Amino acid sequence: MTYDLIWHERVKQDLASLRKEDAARIIARIKERLVHDPLGLSKPLKGIFKGLHRYRIGDYRIVFAVDYEKRRLIILHVKHRKEAYR
Repeated sequence: MTYDLIWHERVKQDLASLRKEDAARIIARIKERLVHDPLGLSKPLKGIFKGLHRYRIGDYRIVFAVDYEKRRLIILHVKHRKEAYR
């Protein structure tokens, strides 16, 4: 059973700032893999980010929240690993 995807407005800006090849690869990986098993593929975050998860694609991190009741993934950020947790 898959999860529905919700893209936050910031993610569009994040993806627009990346190379087209990287953005396409990230979108494809999210749609092909992450929606099927978000908790098995991701790691929960700690501290002030508690309640969120991160998924790694190369040097990029996808930070997202899970709505278990409605079976939705809310993609919040797509950032390079150096900038992802600032």
